[in-house]
Amino acid sequence: MELSLEQSNAVVYDGNTYVSACPGSGKTRALTARIAKGVLELSSRSEKVLAVTFTNRAAEELRSRIESNHTYDHHRLWAGTIHSFALDWIIKPYAAYLDLTKNGYSIVDEYESKRVLAKLKKECGVGVYDDVNTRLDRFGNAYNKSKSAEAVLEKYHQFLRVNKKIDFDQVLYLAFLIVSGRKEVSQTLCSLFPLICIDEAQDVSDLQYAILSEIYSGGKIKPKLFIVGDTNQAIYTNIGAVSRDVDELNIEFEGANLRLFEFKDNYRSTQRVVDYFSYFREVKGVVSKASYSNERGVIKFFNKSIDKAQLPDVIAKIIQATIDSGVSEREICVIAPQWVHIRTIARGLIKLLPDIKFDAPALTPFYGQQDNFWLLIAKLVLTEPSGRLVSTRSRWASEALEKLDREFGFAVDRNSRELLYIVNSFFSLENVGTTYLSECFVYMMSRLGLDLAGRLKDEYDVFFEKARKNIEANEGQYENNICVFKSFFKESVGVVINTCHGVKGEEYNTVIAYGLLRGFIPHWNDIIDRPDYVGLNSESKMLYVIASRAKKNLYLFSESGRMTNSKRPYQTSGVIQNYKYGYDL
Repeated sequence: MELSLEQSNAVVYDGNTYVSACPGSGKTRALTARIAKGVLELSSRSEKVLAVTFTNRAAEELRSRIESNHTYDHHRLWAGTIHSFALDWIIKPYAAYLDLTKNGYSIVDEYESKRVLAKLKKECGVGVYDDVNTRLDRFGNAYNKSKSAEAVLEKYHQFLRVNKKIDFDQVLYLAFLIVSGRKEVSQTLCSLFPLICIDEAQDVSDLQYAILSEIYSGGKIKPKLFIVGDTNQAIYTNIGAVSRDVDELNIEFEGANLRLFEFKDNYRSTQRVVDYFSYFREVKGVVSKASYSNERGVIKFFNKSIDKAQLPDVIAKIIQATIDSGVSEREICVIAPQWVHIRTIARGLIKLLPDIKFDAPALTPFYGQQDNFWLLIAKLVLTEPSGRLVSTRSRWASEALEKLDREFGFAVDRNSRELLYIVNSFFSLENVGTTYLSECFVYMMSRLGLDLAGRLKDEYDVFFEKARKNIEANEGQYENNICVFKSFFKESVGVVINTCHGVKGEEYNTVIAYGLLRGFIPHWNDIIDRPDYVGLNSESKMLYVIASRAKKNLYLFSESGRMTNSKRPYQTSGVIQNYKYGYDL
């Protein structure tokens, strides 16, 4: 893997490393190279490299990059979110250590959590749009602004206890209780992971750092650390993320003596785009080293000139024109501030551009089930061995067998190739997608000699229940059909439609962003009852992240026609409103 001097210096350094990386500076390339190096340095078959990422999408990208290295063995790397790690490696194997989980538990999904909270807010007189914070700190506390919100939280936790459920905020806290209270657990994990890599460090919460530092300190021989972040891209502070510099990280990871490496060159964007996004965080001196650095590209800002009803048509024309100019579909990205703003636009674009493929995670029937065992099996069922998916399917099969053993107590005497053979040998004339998957799952369990019972059955039920809810929520956008289901798992192709948070770390020839409105960017949570600087800081970081995804072309919309709950029109986000830039016409 070819590295720049900046990147190489960080990767080959033998101590603990903190990389401060500006957008497009190759931090993912360096992270991938360090992981590959770490895999080669493992001294026993039981050891793995741990790579903690902020999104499952980022974890999948890391794995795919590593798989291109022929020396890579997917048994030697665990990559995923801190929630997935806490669930798979701490909660599930050590649930018996906690009163809350020792007699069985299930994970409450986002849909049910929101439904229960909405009901309790109504009972306690809390407004529909008023926030109830469920995030726990390392002391088990969740802070809310009002007594009524505290009452909602108390009743919510009571509901979870009575129903033997835990939510994702509790997953982190319970994992911390285990690794901090049971030294044999932190010691075991410390010895299993001689290298811990942390991506997007600016988005890690205090509780997440607490879990990782307990593991780091768990053994006499401490793991190596490779941490990558950028304080200017810290867009999760309003939901608990803590952006820490190298000195603060050295306090958290006692004795680590992390060395700072700075990546300042940009290999992604034209110099024009670099200069544009650098303004938002007052970053100076970033030089584009992209081969097309001097190209002009397009930077347009539609400030209240387009109504929200016109957005699908206008964006569709931009997409079509960009593709007609020779840009591939997968090099185009449409970004919105939050998921709630995506569905209508996505449906409109799919209808207006029927011959163009789209990659919109929120529109799939399996959205929100990343940690469900049966999603792994569904991916095997719904994909075929072609291109990069050959090695990816083999990895999924290995992960499925490992999960059966580690999390469900089934030591299956099969290897990944044999599991793939079983899945590939399934045949059915059934066209209904959920029925087809159900038949295949039962067939696989029978061939493996396993009973569909206990927690495996619980996850099976949740998988299909949530899939049906997602299908209903998309209001006929796609059929419950096996061919449609398979289309969702083809190799990543198509125009990406995602949130600002969902595309962090990614890059596209052309970026189209809408919803640049005060209340969306920055969010009301950073405006109401907060000092002005909080909103300004949040907004500037979000705009910095959005604009820096673009290689050459950037289309920005502060659309008209959106009204607040008090029936007032949304206003353009202040920072971009005041940016006196020479936009293209």
